[in-house]
Amino acid sequence: MPNSYYDDYDEEPSSGGRDNLFLWTVFILLLIGFAFACWLGSFYIFGHPEQPRPYRILKKLGKLEPPRRFEVTAAPQGEFLSAAKIFEKYNKLTRLELEQENARLLRNYITNYRETNKLVPYIKGRFTILDTYALTSADLFNSGVVAVAMSADFPQLLIEHVYTAAHENEESLKGMLNTGLEMSIERTLDLSAVIHVERVYDGRILLTVVPLLYGTYALKQGTGTFGLEPPTDLNLPAGIPITKTGALQEGFKKYTAYRRRNPSSAAEASGAFTPPPPNPELVRLDAVPEGVKPPLTGPLPEMPVATPIPMPGKPKRGASTPPVVAALTAPAARPVATPIPVATPIPVATPVPIAAAIPVAPPPPKTSPQGVPLTPFLASNPSPGLPSSSGNGWRTYPAGKVPPGRSVTPVEAASLPDQGVAGDRIYLRGQFLVTAAGDNRAVLRPQAGPESKRSLIAATRVIVEYPNGALPPAEGSSVERDEARPFEIRDVRKGADGQINVYVREITAP
Repeated sequence: MPNSYYDDYDEEPSSGGRDNLFLWTVFILLLIGFAFACWLGSFYIFGHPEQPRPYRILKKLGKLEPPRRFEVTAAPQGEFLSAAKIFEKYNKLTRLELEQENARLLRNYITNYRETNKLVPYIKGRFTILDTYALTSADLFNSGVVAVAMSADFPQLLIEHVYTAAHENEESLKGMLNTGLEMSIERTLDLSAVIHVERVYDGRILLTVVPLLYGTYALKQGTGTFGLEPPTDLNLPAGIPITKTGALQEGFKKYTAYRRRNPSSAAEASGAFTPPPPNPELVRLDAVPEGVKPPLTGPLPEMPVATPIPMPGKPKRGASTPPVVAALTAPAARPVATPIPVATPIPVATPVPIAAAIPVAPPPPKTSPQGVPLTPFLASNPSPGLPSSSGNGWRTYPAGKVPPGRSVTPVEAASLPDQGVAGDRIYLRGQFLVTAAGDNRAVLRPQAGPESKRSLIAATRVIVEYPNGALPPAEGSSVERDEARPFEIRDVRKGADGQINVYVREITAP
């Protein structure tokens, strides 16, 4: 009996409690790790909506609104940059810095610029359309068209302007946004925000531009209008830019073919350089009625049109329809007082002919003392050929530091009208004689070349445009340029009389 009593106290306690405590500790640590991972994941998802997976999660949770339409007076604060300024801003960024900048630009666009205090980069200037492509479900924007255009003032800058619209309007948009059409993006009317920056294969910069107003556009010297709608969804896995390298090269080829089919005017080809008639230009319209707030999404409301009011009375015999008058009639005519006749006229002094009072300068001679015909090239037209860049300002480089490109002689440049220069960086080298100079321009004639090409050299004329602050060489002086200090060729045109005009500009610092 006593032994059995002590035996009950000699039994060791069970170790099951210790096992349960260890398992509970592991389980709590796992919960802490899971909570920490969820905390970090939420920061990543909400902080990177420009990534495809976070974008889908936020869309399913209803935490992202689709891109909205802004009003001019309530648009995000930004800075309006010309083509040269925006090229200078992004060209100096490294690859990693450019990736970070692109992520920030797209993130701000997706969040409708609510979570940023930085200025939005807006583009301004004049651009020429190279080609237009319809958007599909495999693109970032699933409906509408994208127009690839080149800056008229700074050809190193390209843009792909996204016009988002309903599928049924895509054909009409492509019919209006033709190759060669000029686009005018103005500060007072347009809010074309940059959402991506890309360095393309030939050293240029391609910007993806979206109009935040999503307004109505029309042709200034043509017919037709179209309206835009904000996109309802974005296909981020498709990537950006929308226009890939192959499509961009096809756009340059199409623009070169357009230039061949549409040569310069006959007056310019003959040397008179009369400005051609204006081409159709794409401009934005103010299509929102006064006092009506534009919707954040969807199409804009149509402008009300005045309906004619039939004039009461019987129509005339033979008239097919009754006469109508406009809804807004003209005001009634006011009675005019009868003038009082003057009894005696007041004598007026006889005017003196101006020709007799001021001597007229004799006309300039048409030939030189040696008998060479003189053509008033710069005097008759101070802005020949291509339009000058905005303020004659573009980037210049030290001698020997120009971007890589193909260097040609004047003889080789004479064959470029048949090949085209769009999409290529081509430089001109050689020896020249200055035949005319004025303001920021000069006219040069090649002075060296093979004997067999003398006639071709004599028919070649080089028109040089100099940046602000640079003095053109004096008339009669010689100019020699090599690969270290070449001229940049902007265009080459051949007239009906065989005259070849090579348009270049100075890109090297003195």
